[in-house]
Amino acid sequence: MANLEFVENENIADIRLLNQTIESFNGAAFKFETYYRHLEERVRALDLELEKKNRELKKNLEEKEEVKNYLRNILESLTTGVVVVDLKGLVTIFNRAAEKITGLNPENVRGKKFDKLFISSLFPKLNRKTGSSAEIGQGMEIETEILLRGKDVRHVSLSTFPVKDQHGEKIGTALTLQDISRLKKLEEKANRTDKLAAMGEMAAEIAHEIRNPLGSIELFATTLKKDLEGFGGLQNLADHISSGVRSMNRSISNLLMFIRPNQKFEFQITDINSTLDDSLLFSRDLAVSNSDIEVITRYSKEPLIVNGDPELLKQVALNLILNAVQAMPDGGRLTVSTNKLKGRQKDSSIVEIRLCDTGNGVSRADMNKIFDPFFTTKKKGTGLGLAIVHNILEIHGGDIDIESLEEEGTVCRVTLPLWEGKNER
Repeated sequence: MANLEFVENENIADIRLLNQTIESFNGAAFKFETYYRHLEERVRALDLELEKKNRELKKNLEEKEEVKNYLRNILESLTTGVVVVDLKGLVTIFNRAAEKITGLNPENVRGKKFDKLFISSLFPKLNRKTGSSAEIGQGMEIETEILLRGKDVRHVSLSTFPVKDQHGEKIGTALTLQDISRLKKLEEKANRTDKLAAMGEMAAEIAHEIRNPLGSIELFATTLKKDLEGFGGLQNLADHISSGVRSMNRSISNLLMFIRPNQKFEFQITDINSTLDDSLLFSRDLAVSNSDIEVITRYSKEPLIVNGDPELLKQVALNLILNAVQAMPDGGRLTVSTNKLKGRQKDSSIVEIRLCDTGNGVSRADMNKIFDPFFTTKKKGTGLGLAIVHNILEIHGGDIDIESLEEEGTVCRVTLPLWEGKNER
């Protein structure tokens, strides 16, 4: 009996222990569930915060990309060439204007050594002033020349300055390139005009001083010729005197083309194609005398009307045609073409006349002198032809530009305002 009671008491103790264990487990499970809910809420909050941060980061990246694209568009839209070289001398930035000015493909430039790409080949003058990209970073402003394809020359204004980071440390060098070829041409034209104007004033003074005694000589020669009728050879001498006077008078008339303020020009509506035809017809004997010269005309299909003095315009065309023919003593091809182009002013148009020959061309050293009075490379010539052409075109509001390569020919481009019935002279 006593043993039975002992067993029952032991079972009761085990049950109590089991109940206590179950209660402890339930309490732990409740706490674990509470912690799990708190953890879920925390994870959810972190997810929301992370999603917010991701949105902000994405927005910042998009904004930075927009700014980057905006700056890139500005860089590519500049008319100034921009080249950036890092501390290793490698080209890192090369914009579209730099491509246009230098004629180089950006894909073949970026990542390449600046010294090999530019100084040695494109900037011959720069090479004499600085030795490498390391030296150009000190900051300089110079005018130099770029040789394109080994023949064409482009005038460039070049400036350099260091590129620094936010701490002021140098990280590279930037070069800006400005094409000043047109500015150089305008300067040359202005200098040419000033030179011709001064020469014209002097020519006018000399011409008036010489013409007075020439008139007397002509009068005496004519009288002498009448008095020497029947004396044969003596009368011929009087003819030679008159011929010499007329020759001098023609030279003086050419000199007076520099400045003739009192001359009345006979402006009228003229088709430039007809003017060229007349000049070609007049010079045909000279062109035909060399059977190896081929003359090709490529006129605009529509009439090209200008308001000008027909005789003066014929003189322009004739001078340029004869220059081209005389530049081809061994034969060649002369191409005369006309076109209608847009003018610089709004709603304006111009007539373009091109004369292209395959003659001897003009050396670079002589190109700056071709409009100078009395400069000529011909054995016989006064050197007044192009100077007179320049002045006649200036009277008509036109312009002339000549490009030439020695032994490869010359391209002469003449422009005149197109008459459209709006502006009468």
